[in-house]
Amino acid sequence: MALKVLVVIAVLYTLYFCGSLVLPIFVAGFIALFSSPLTRLIEKSGLPRSLAAAFVISLLIFLMVLTCVFLVDPASHWIGRLPELSDKIAVATGELASSFDSIKSYLFPVVEVEGAMVSVAESLLVAAFSAVAGTTATFVIQITVVFVIAYFFLVYGDALMRNLLRAQSSFSEKRKTVIIFQTVRDDISHYALVIFLINAGLGMATAGVMFALGVGDPLLWGALAATLNFAPYLGPLFLLVILTGVGFIECESIGGVLMVPGVYLLLNFFESQFVTPTVLGKRFNMNPLLVVLWMFVWGWVWGVIGILIAIPMLVFFKILAVHIGLVGGWINILDVSPGSSRC
Repeated sequence: MALKVLVVIAVLYTLYFCGSLVLPIFVAGFIALFSSPLTRLIEKSGLPRSLAAAFVISLLIFLMVLTCVFLVDPASHWIGRLPELSDKIAVATGELASSFDSIKSYLFPVVEVEGAMVSVAESLLVAAFSAVAGTTATFVIQITVVFVIAYFFLVYGDALMRNLLRAQSSFSEKRKTVIIFQTVRDDISHYALVIFLINAGLGMATAGVMFALGVGDPLLWGALAATLNFAPYLGPLFLLVILTGVGFIECESIGGVLMVPGVYLLLNFFESQFVTPTVLGKRFNMNPLLVVLWMFVWGWVWGVIGILIAIPMLVFFKILAVHIGLVGGWINILDVSPGSSRC
């Protein structure tokens, strides 16, 4: 047992130090796995697999760029309104006003330059954007590498599987491998499609409610709701804090302030407690404690990206472990309640 624990620790540290090499491969693998149903569907229409994969990857890149173009300006606008948040909180809290004023004066000291009042915060933002601009080339290269690897996964993944089958001697082993591969692939693809649709629905509902409440840039909050919901518990909690700040900025009354995060909390509660369990069923339900710990571990290993892909990795591991008996009965600890671990 001690040896197994040491092996797990060694693997985690290896993944941590080799993140720049391993992470793009992991992300590309999941992109290929999630988009393989669409690729196969296009291939059935008569297009060669290489062209079908190129179309799917191009579509993903287009959607990503389009989303960034539409959301960069609203996000920059709200970042620029952060000093306003401290003013609103100071007024609302009353007795803490002096404390927030001192914090504000420390974070946003005002200096006069040639007769104009220039905030140091602006200088910090300029420095931050300069840093982002400096890393843009690296980020673009990393994204390009991920999509290139994903393309080759889509085109040559099945060929690799066929070569793997040829290496096995008996027909029974080949048949078992094919069944496991197809089952795992179909289950993961089904899970990814359902979660994507659920999160997209949550995002649209959030955007609609924010629009109805008169909150600025509702599409931004809808996009954040859809994206952060890929990280259960932690993602919605993070957005809840953000929307509370938005409520302070947008609303004058305490009721209005609480309304903004409150309606999102209700939407997320309905999605997590009713929609997702009903659509996915019990086989994908997992112990919340282990889910949160799992996300913390992968957040430590790979940062924000690790948190976002932690749940797909956990689902993949659970499905694979059930079908090949990877950890025996230990897989049951992932379940919310004792029962069958069949996926």
